[in-house]
Amino acid sequence: MFRLLPFVLVCLVLQFVSASPLLPRANVQPPGKDTFYEPDNGWENEEPGAILRTRKVELAFLQELNYKYHEAYELLYRTTGAYEKDPLTTVTTIIVPNNAKKDMLVDYNVYIDANGPQCVPSYTLRRGGQLGNDLALTYQQLLFTTLLDEGYVLTIPDYQGPNQGFAVGRMEGRMAIDSVRATLNYGRLGLSKNTKVVGYGYSGGAIATGWAASLQPNYAPELNMMGWSMGGTPANLTGTVLNLDKGRVRWICRGWCSRSGSQGRITKEGQKAIDFARTHCMIDVLLRYPFRTLQSDAFVEDGARILYDPAITKITDTLVLGVNADEAPKAPVYIFHGLHDEVIPFGDALTAANRWADNGADVKFEELQDLLMGHITSELTNLPNVIMFIRDRMQGKSFPSGFTHTRVGNPLEDPNVIGQGFESLVKVIAGFIESTFGFGDKKLINRIKQES
Repeated sequence: MFRLLPFVLVCLVLQFVSASPLLPRANVQPPGKDTFYEPDNGWENEEPGAILRTRKVELAFLQELNYKYHEAYELLYRTTGAYEKDPLTTVTTIIVPNNAKKDMLVDYNVYIDANGPQCVPSYTLRRGGQLGNDLALTYQQLLFTTLLDEGYVLTIPDYQGPNQGFAVGRMEGRMAIDSVRATLNYGRLGLSKNTKVVGYGYSGGAIATGWAASLQPNYAPELNMMGWSMGGTPANLTGTVLNLDKGRVRWICRGWCSRSGSQGRITKEGQKAIDFARTHCMIDVLLRYPFRTLQSDAFVEDGARILYDPAITKITDTLVLGVNADEAPKAPVYIFHGLHDEVIPFGDALTAANRWADNGADVKFEELQDLLMGHITSELTNLPNVIMFIRDRMQGKSFPSGFTHTRVGNPLEDPNVIGQGFESLVKVIAGFIESTFGFGDKKLINRIKQES
């Protein structure tokens, strides 16, 4: 049985990218300095999903890996903010493979989990961007190329919006939905309004995907949604914060504290941490502030009670997937989660899946039971099952009604995976992990301790 150290896995991917021939650096400016992100006057009057600007772009990391795609575009489009009445804009990146299926689209929500404007996919994916500084996005290249090999056109939205609002569920969901609308509106792609669409997201990307699945039936019923797949899902933001409160809470505090009236309780050290998070990506913040807890007086006055502050709970109580009966997905949902995930609570995701099913959704919840199935390993090893789900949904195959709970050990050891022709993909995945040492999220935590 192979073993995995997630930090080393990411570094191996980065080393592979760095070892490939680099293309000449283009003069690419990040959001805030690039006028492409600034809409013309009157954009607020457009409908959600309306295209405001377009450009053709070159993608660095795919080309540096010698991966050949047909073309890529970025669209600035009109969408909405935390409330549906609030107009906002954001950008989506579209990748068209050489073998593109012109009637199929995958809405791919990468995990960003950061406030720095330079962390958004529309910047980091471009040639001349800063992909080498974004280990999380570099790691996800395996999923990108696999889906492109399948022939799916991808749309990859900056779903946190222009202000990088981390974990603002309904806003992220609507921005993901509107990226689909904008992509279908872009005539150059040749996609019709009847194009089959499947949404996917993992970890932070599952926040956008989960809320998109919840809101789409009422917000965008015209879309031909065939299914939603998500894993490592932060279904309950309070539970996620309690689980994460030794690593990534700087992003969450920045968003919550500034909107809830708790801003005045932030200490000088807390403000310093928030300012750092505003300008850096996930790995940088993890290494700068490892294992510092929000629930202390270091960052926020009376920090032990901050999660129970009425100003905070007023927000967090609305950010729980599955609570409202009118926010249940209509298209089939496939959720997978590692039983031993030490980053995102397993129980919260299972509760959300049950609630959706109780409210009429068809949900398959796959529990990954092997001890190796930590947060990062679960996504990587379960990639073949995600691909099979997307294939089946695009082909309109049957899906079980109601709630289905299945349990597997290591997905790569499932005979069905090999039987479906994934031998080569399994070898690629195994190649990432067979030479590493340690396994699971505990080892990731230990590595961060060593690096900090």
